Amino acid sequence: MKNYIPAFLFKNKHINTCYPTLFRKVHVDYSRERIVTPDNDFLDIDWVKNNNNKLLILCHGLEGSSESPYMKGMAKYYSALGWDILAMNYRGCSGELNKQPIFYNCGFTQDLEYLIEINSHYDKIALSGFSLGANIILKYLGERKKYPKNLLCAAVVSPPMDMEACSKRIKSFSNALYKTKFLKSLKEKVIEKNKLYPGIYRNAVNLKRFSMVSELDEFDDIFTAPIHGYLDAHEYYEKNSSLFLLDNIKIPTYILTPLDDPIMANSCYPYEKCNKNEFLTFETPEYGGHVGFSKLNDDAYWHEEKISEFFEVCESEEKSLLKDFSQLNSSPKIDFALRP
Repeated sequence: MKNYIPAFLFKNKHINTCYPTLFRKVHVDYSRERIVTPDNDFLDIDWVKNNNNKLLILCHGLEGSSESPYMKGMAKYYSALGWDILAMNYRGCSGELNKQPIFYNCGFTQDLEYLIEINSHYDKIALSGFSLGANIILKYLGERKKYPKNLLCAAVVSPPMDMEACSKRIKSFSNALYKTKFLKSLKEKVIEKNKLYPGIYRNAVNLKRFSMVSELDEFDDIFTAPIHGYLDAHEYYEKNSSLFLLDNIKIPTYILTPLDDPIMANSCYPYEKCNKNEFLTFETPEYGGHVGFSKLNDDAYWHEEKISEFFEVCESEEKSLLKDFSQLNSSPKIDFALRP
């Protein structure tokens, strides 16, 4: 498949990142199911079912949902290719606050694990995630000593594998739009959740400092870390960054991260680690933005088609083909100081 060659407009990484959110319209007929989790919370998941024998589980990014354009684009494209689709909505992301004091976080793999477990009747399951959801998938794969027999492969886009470094990068002036959008949504949810659990939140979270939070790492230090049992943001990032688990992944996994992704830190391009692990295929096209790969027409986006090629190779069960796919993505010599 040819490389992603964007229209001139999309050579700007921020336009490429924002365009799908603002202008991409994808129609998908989801059917919703509410699942009770083992800890007596709930998950709202959205299905596209066609009685297929293989399932694609989709994981969204920070403050996204099954309605995010990149999720619906994948759901539409892959349901037409013969997959059933399960589009996750993390706790608190389906339009209704979840029941437990906790939310989701960048390393919360329990719900993904549970969904894979209860769908063991499928012959094949593939995973695909975006941004935070991509990190969750990589962490899930890296912390498992044994995989379900029907778990075929995974493909992820723009995983912030080094969460601490990415939290620093998003502080830059050029990323202010993303930071502001995420913080507004997250803080609103915490304010609403505090009404349900005032005692717990008062004891676990510094609510006075919370009102003054202006950075994502501050939010994670004051809220995300303590409410999920971590000492501070540093411990939370360190224990949930998939970068430190890449060596452990033993299932075919495709990682796609554009070089011009405005949110990725340089440490999120671990060429050496990926080259040493035969199960990892790491591709870094010049353009794409953050979960962008935008185009002006309504056709499938480049990353959707590219991932399907990887899935086809994995389904073929020919290891030689998988190796050939990996060799398409040899490590380029990049001067990170000049990275776009």
